[in-house]
Amino acid sequence: MSRMPTRRAPQARSASPWIIVAGRLPPPIDGMSRVTTLVLERLRRHGTVRAADLSPGHNGRGPLYHAVKAGRVLWAALQLWAGAMRADKRLYMPADAGLGCWYTIFLLGVARLLGYALFVHHHSYAYLTKRKARMALLTRVAGPRCRHILLSPAMQARFQALYPAARQGVVLSNAIFTPPDAAPAPLRRSHAALRLGHLSNLCLDKGLDTLFSLLRALLDEGIPAKLVLAGPGLSRMDEALIAAGLYEFGDAVEYLGPLDGAAKEAFYRDIDVFVFPTRYHNEAQPLVLFEALAAGVPALAYARGCIAGDLGLGPAGRVVPVDEDFVRAVLPTLRTWAADREALHRSAQAALARAQAAHEQSREGLERLVAMLIGPVPQPEPAPREREAAPAPRSL
Repeated sequence: MSRMPTRRAPQARSASPWIIVAGRLPPPIDGMSRVTTLVLERLRRHGTVRAADLSPGHNGRGPLYHAVKAGRVLWAALQLWAGAMRADKRLYMPADAGLGCWYTIFLLGVARLLGYALFVHHHSYAYLTKRKARMALLTRVAGPRCRHILLSPAMQARFQALYPAARQGVVLSNAIFTPPDAAPAPLRRSHAALRLGHLSNLCLDKGLDTLFSLLRALLDEGIPAKLVLAGPGLSRMDEALIAAGLYEFGDAVEYLGPLDGAAKEAFYRDIDVFVFPTRYHNEAQPLVLFEALAAGVPALAYARGCIAGDLGLGPAGRVVPVDEDFVRAVLPTLRTWAADREALHRSAQAALARAQAAHEQSREGLERLVAMLIGPVPQPEPAPREREAAPAPRSL
């Protein structure tokens, strides 16, 4: 009788897995840190989760940045070691692109050696435009049981085609973090000028120069338009370009700076069209695009990463192939919306419907991911080649 409690105690502990979330948490605030924070908060509803913040506190490079980053990665490895004796342990972490991929490889290697179930969230398209040796190594180090979280079915298919070692994929769209408004704003809009909005880290990679070119083209055609910029300038060159735009266009440009909370909601509420001519080669699935659609704002964007699938080919906006001239491609759409506010309103309704459908699908993806992180970890199915190679059962 005295042995019974001793046997039951380990079973009670094993029912609650040891979960570590290792990733970049704010600051700085960007898409990856926001997603990691929200996944962490969701997991905390179901029990104790340990966070290993890998952020040095700012975006950067150089010896000091990497010294701080390496220190945080080593601290995360110690937290992994602290759970080494647990029977049921899991690691969730986003995958860094570029040189940061080596930090991810190191932590995944440590975690796999210690017997962790691995979940890797991919936010970048940098290693999806073509096969990269670092990512191929990461998928091999993570092993066949690792679950790779991708942002769309198309992204999952391309990732697994480039990296066949990644046998298990889960889709979770960033739309989960942008619940749509109950209804779009009234007829878009009472503004005399067509208000174009752009929110991001303001830089050439995000198309800052293209935004001014688009405004110039509209004004040259006699179309009343205004460009509303929100977000920080990333470099002195970017800040100089913003200042030059303010000088050239005067009241036709409004610069709001970094926004959050109610101010950001007001930004989306007060614009007619969201413009996102990103050239950023790592662009995957920008949250700002979903934020615009969720506010009932149609969008114009380059077809980087998952954007083409997210925005679609319908009236919710226009997707421009990356090899086309952005200004020339979107001018006909903007002419129509400037002249026909009913057409703009129909596009706003389509944007909201697009956001609602994407959010519902992403909710299902989040539930699957959380269930995997907190529930039993099933054995992976054999790869197709293994199934084909398996001998057929002998009939009796």
